[in-house]
Amino acid sequence: MKWPNLYIEGFSSYLPAERERAVDMVAVGRYDEIEHQKTGQVSVVVARPEEGETAPEMAVVAGRAALADAGRHPSEIDVLIHAVVLHNGLEAWNCGSYLQGQMGIEGCIPIEIRTACAGGILGIELVGRYCGGSGKGMVTAADVWQRPLFDRWASDSGLAYGDGAGAVVLGFEGGPFRVLSTSVVSDPHLEQMHRGDESMALPHYSGNLPIDLRRRVGGYTRSHDIDEFWTRNAAAVSACAQTALDDSGSEHGDIATWVLPNFGNVLLRKQCLEPLKIPPEQTLFRYGREIGHTGAADPFVGLDLVRRNHDLEAGDRLMLIGIGVGFTWGCAVVEYTGTDADEGNERR
Repeated sequence: MKWPNLYIEGFSSYLPAERERAVDMVAVGRYDEIEHQKTGQVSVVVARPEEGETAPEMAVVAGRAALADAGRHPSEIDVLIHAVVLHNGLEAWNCGSYLQGQMGIEGCIPIEIRTACAGGILGIELVGRYCGGSGKGMVTAADVWQRPLFDRWASDSGLAYGDGAGAVVLGFEGGPFRVLSTSVVSDPHLEQMHRGDESMALPHYSGNLPIDLRRRVGGYTRSHDIDEFWTRNAAAVSACAQTALDDSGSEHGDIATWVLPNFGNVLLRKQCLEPLKIPPEQTLFRYGREIGHTGAADPFVGLDLVRRNHDLEAGDRLMLIGIGVGFTWGCAVVEYTGTDADEGNERR
């Protein structure tokens, strides 16, 4: 979708200070050596929920910082969209309302979305559609990949998971990044990939933790050819990116940096680099090796990393990409306006 005047007015991310090193996890038997070779992971960031680094609290920190970065008062936000993949904090609870209350955002609509790791990009599009050319919205995303529910080193294959949060404030009055376009593509034929043969009855979880996504993929491959997944993924991510490029009036070569999910080496190559025909040097893969996959927050964390660590020039275009199980692919083309070249870095 083409956006004539949608801007990221401010943004921020929160990454815990603590890290777990992959080599240490291999040494103690928590990380498979073959997986380590496949991913090239160096470390992941690890939250300490007992010290207040829960997923909701990290989202609050990132959201407050994004508001400050935008120079906006909480009362200006009309809609708050919170993207979460694993666990929002409590069952039978609205995390979006908690974030709203903690940030002092009165009178807005709080919405929690579950499009997995594509949630951040989808949130941007939903804000644009909801606000319809006026007003302001916020998108937050946060996850903590903690045992006993999830094992960041062993519950999945091809990547390791890091804890973190990100937030963006969106509006129509200018900002450091203009959102030129967003695109979202889904393929429900791949839904079983992360369900496998598992029961969806609630008691199932009482004795089958941590979550084992590898087993679920095994259940999927008993009735599907795994090559079908790679074919469908390549078609979907390519179509999603091309639509975003076309709607933004961009060519493939106009993208200075591709902010991709923080997957491991092999998975990143097969799921993103090869279908999109981009070299790893145009991505943030080196940071991903240090941080891990944070879930729906990856695009916001990546955008923050670009501003902190790259020399941006007005007119530089970035492609933000999120890939969510289900499957959903989201892409956004954003253009740096240069408006925070001096004051933005001082605020941080």
